[in-house]
Amino acid sequence: MRKGLGWTLVAALLAGACGGGSGSPTGPLTTGTQPGAPSGASATITGTVQGASSAMTAASSGAALTGVTVSVVGSSISSLVDAGGRFILANVPAGPVQLQLTGGGANAMVTLGTVAASQTVDVVVTVAGASASIDSAVRSGGGEAQLEGRVESLPPTTPALTFKAAGRAVRTDASTVFTDGGQARTFADLRIGMRIHAKGSLAGDTFTATRVELQNSNTAVPVNVNGTIDTVTGTAGAFQFKIGSRVIKGDALTVFFGDGDRPDSFASLAEGTRVEVKGEQRDGFVYAVRIHVNRTDPTTPPEDTSASIRGVLKTIGATIPNLVLLVDSTTVRTSSATEVKRRGDVQTLEQLKVGQSLHVVGDRQADGSLNARKIEINDDATGGEFEIEGSVGGLRGVCPVVSFSVNGFSVTTNASTTFEGGTCSSLKSGDKVTVKGVKQADGSVAATRVRKN
Repeated sequence: MRKGLGWTLVAALLAGACGGGSGSPTGPLTTGTQPGAPSGASATITGTVQGASSAMTAASSGAALTGVTVSVVGSSISSLVDAGGRFILANVPAGPVQLQLTGGGANAMVTLGTVAASQTVDVVVTVAGASASIDSAVRSGGGEAQLEGRVESLPPTTPALTFKAAGRAVRTDASTVFTDGGQARTFADLRIGMRIHAKGSLAGDTFTATRVELQNSNTAVPVNVNGTIDTVTGTAGAFQFKIGSRVIKGDALTVFFGDGDRPDSFASLAEGTRVEVKGEQRDGFVYAVRIHVNRTDPTTPPEDTSASIRGVLKTIGATIPNLVLLVDSTTVRTSSATEVKRRGDVQTLEQLKVGQSLHVVGDRQADGSLNARKIEINDDATGGEFEIEGSVGGLRGVCPVVSFSVNGFSVTTNASTTFEGGTCSSLKSGDKVTVKGVKQADGSVAATRVRKN
């Protein structure tokens, strides 16, 4: 992500922010306040913990996850998540903050960034075993309010010049400044799934924005929702149901699978049935591309084989999507279901290159190998081959020597760069591209090939 707030987010529904103080707050139990924190010099962190698609049987992306304790790393401040999935951390000292999540099948750490004195930060944290991410965050108090998340709804679902992000209504007007990598934008440039960072003021659940930065125009963000069906309506040609607060819709193109990937059908959807939905964020709902129906007894938890490793990608074998990787000394196998991300943005298996530092989450096999559910590209080797997909932002320079950003990476071209799908002069901010190049020591990418998608 380009901004120093340093959050890895996917838009998700936030509950209202809770105030903090030195007394006992209403809500989840908070213990271990920081000694000596003067009044007004500390922050309050509130939030919701939700599950991701994983081997954790209680996890339901979009539904609250209980049995987890949230702690501030380096302090005695902690909070047990309540029955609604909420937590409150009071008297948090201003400065950089990391959160530790333990219990309920979780053992993960996530970076919140710097919090200011007298600030309230309300977050949604998604956790799956050893992996956790902050999906969205709203900061208020102690100065200008800030909101970061993905666009969930746009007009006509919302009022004119109003959109929904991080579970909040975000109001704009003619004076609101829209930017993208230094380029001027307008409300009309917003798209469902786009990540934004807004500054302004917060009143209740309504955020009034003075500035909105379009941080990532990659809107093809897959959504996984795992939980129990509530209120099924419609037919196989057009149906919907809810999982927690998330509305799921499908149609005749939705693919159904049963246990062991056996074929299944719309007829399997019933109140109380546990399903895993893989879909796409649409305007106010998730469109189901694939639904896996779990027919096992939900009261009998399966063996937890979840595992997480970090290391350098040494070798890549076999063919996509069934790759065989060597990450340090561990064999990792991928499939068509493996998710690949870089800085929180969706990538493909093609972007995996030898020398990258990876964080792999998956299921441990009897031979010690790992079947990967998720691969996060943490860093690329200097001088190594680099590939990324995304939208062009902040384009400047004179062809053939131009520079721009893609998903937070600075890209430069020169006379030897090959352009496909268009010339260098036809490239413009907002174009979707695939960039291949060489990672430089300063973190930038010297492009050898730029293809307009």
